[in-house]
Amino acid sequence: MVPGNCRETARQILDRRKGLEDTIRHWETRYEHMTMRIVDRQGGERTRELEICDRRDLNDEQQTILFFLAPAEVKGTGFLSYTHKGRAAEQWLYLPEFKRVRQITARSRNESFVGSDLSYHDLDLIQEMGSWSEADAGSHLRGEDRIDGAQTCVIELEPHREDIGYKRIVLWLGRDDLVPRQLEFYGEAEQPLRRFRQRDVRSVGPIPVAYRADVETPKASTTTVIEITDVKFNQGLQKDVFTQHRLELGPSCMEAGG
Repeated sequence: MVPGNCRETARQILDRRKGLEDTIRHWETRYEHMTMRIVDRQGGERTRELEICDRRDLNDEQQTILFFLAPAEVKGTGFLSYTHKGRAAEQWLYLPEFKRVRQITARSRNESFVGSDLSYHDLDLIQEMGSWSEADAGSHLRGEDRIDGAQTCVIELEPHREDIGYKRIVLWLGRDDLVPRQLEFYGEAEQPLRRFRQRDVRSVGPIPVAYRADVETPKASTTTVIEITDVKFNQGLQKDVFTQHRLELGPSCMEAGG
């Protein structure tokens, strides 16, 4: 465990977390198998099975490729993202019924990702924000709070970059393990546009992993529940896994890396 307290400044806490991510919690590649349950306002559910492969380069650059494995109507749908430090990600979507890859444009970044409570823009921010400096978003400490039994430091971020798209972001960061337990994304209104909560944190070697994430859209009363069933680090995934051509081949990124 990391000795924790909320008596430091917000920036000191964030820098301490970044230091862990760059050293003892560092990974180069990651594989995750997961299920996604999309729950609508009436309580109806749609379940998806998917897998994700990630690869980190130097300077906080990251490549991600994702494939839907089930049910049949979404099998083969793929998503590719190149996350960049300090600017918007490059993203592509492959829809097997059209047999073509299309790039996610600035106009479509706020659209829902395959009907879930996450937008393409949110996927980018969640990947990138761990590397933000004060130049990207000013930070201040709001105090402490308890989330699902974990004591957290509550940090408010005020984005300075226009492409971040939100007026403020509130982060509940585990005081002892520095794992994000909750994120709220705000526009102009007092109600958050999106709430992202991580649960069931377990250690995989030195790396803490949240095996469940709940993403809520309060205004729409919808929720997406993501549960990890398998996770592996440093499996030797190569750069050629993370290409538009690989999207068309689908549906397994691990087979591509083997």
